[in-house]
Amino acid sequence: MNESTPPPRSAQGAYGIAGEYVTSEAIYKKESDAIFSRRWLCAGRLEELDPSSSCLPITLEKQNLFLVRDESGMIRAFRNFCRHRGSQLVTESNCSSMGKRIQCPYHAWTYSRSGALTSAPNMAENDDFDENSHGLFEVSCEVFGGFIWVNFNPEETVAEWLQPVAKHFQNWQISDLRLGHELVYHVEANWKLIFQNYSECYHCPIVHPMLNRLTPYQGSSNELDEGPILGGPMGLADSSQTMSCDGKYAGPPIGNLTADQLRSVYYFTICPTMFLSLHPDYVLIHRIQRIDTGNSKVVCQFLFPTQSSDQQKLTPDQAIEFWDLTNRQDWNVCELAQKGMSDPAYQPGPYSNLESVVAAFDRNYLSELDSKRD
Repeated sequence: MNESTPPPRSAQGAYGIAGEYVTSEAIYKKESDAIFSRRWLCAGRLEELDPSSSCLPITLEKQNLFLVRDESGMIRAFRNFCRHRGSQLVTESNCSSMGKRIQCPYHAWTYSRSGALTSAPNMAENDDFDENSHGLFEVSCEVFGGFIWVNFNPEETVAEWLQPVAKHFQNWQISDLRLGHELVYHVEANWKLIFQNYSECYHCPIVHPMLNRLTPYQGSSNELDEGPILGGPMGLADSSQTMSCDGKYAGPPIGNLTADQLRSVYYFTICPTMFLSLHPDYVLIHRIQRIDTGNSKVVCQFLFPTQSSDQQKLTPDQAIEFWDLTNRQDWNVCELAQKGMSDPAYQPGPYSNLESVVAAFDRNYLSELDSKRD
């Protein structure tokens, strides 16, 4: 075997996870503490926080936050309630009218975009009232690759967290890409089943005949096969330029990609909230949000290079149609798995070696779930 040949895939004799991992409320709550409260969660694309708007309300893990550019232009995240009597501060209807201040719609307590309380009407008569003690509660927030990331209890920077795929963010110039289209889905399946499904193409000949023609299912290899970030490249068929209904580019190829990168699609899972799919001509992002044990929300975003007037015209419809079809095929089998694993008689079977990344996902997940943290 030469140095360029990837090692053979192996599931190491692993079996699937038990049904309780997709049905148990206790495990769901344990995930919240062990994983979701400690990992960097993708909150959206930087361009979604329009410079002309002051705030963007978001919900992550059933926690209401808002994003804001402070006076210096830095992106910050705050918990979305007033320090007076808890009224929600930023809503979809008022977010664009906040301007240079964040004002509570209930009693007009007012905050700077850095979170400091600057005005509290009729509170001066309270002798012990201290404005400095009533600022907004901030949540850690960083920008990487043109995305906004939030972490409720950070143990490392987002750059350190994403180091295993940092070179791909750079090679595909992801910070400079622009949001071209978005699809949103409700999937009646546990978030882990969606991750597992994305991590293997064992199912592709049956579930995705069009995808399998564009990227034959045995043409994948693992670049990252341990830890919370997993995946690698999958070779395009000779007749395919990219992943689209007609197999043709949706726009000009992204600049500075190597010959191998132009003939492959790179698929990575970034646990617990993102899929990163790198195509020769666009980048596809899936953002996964837990709703409860058996339901998830998936936001699918298409990112394209900014085009100059002399470039080939962007024609994304074939790529969008392709992925909408592929997504719906995937959600269907994920929902079937959720139903089957909910049966009290369910017992997991062994993984195929084509499911080696699924086995690696399980190992990392179970390790994080069972880890003892202070």
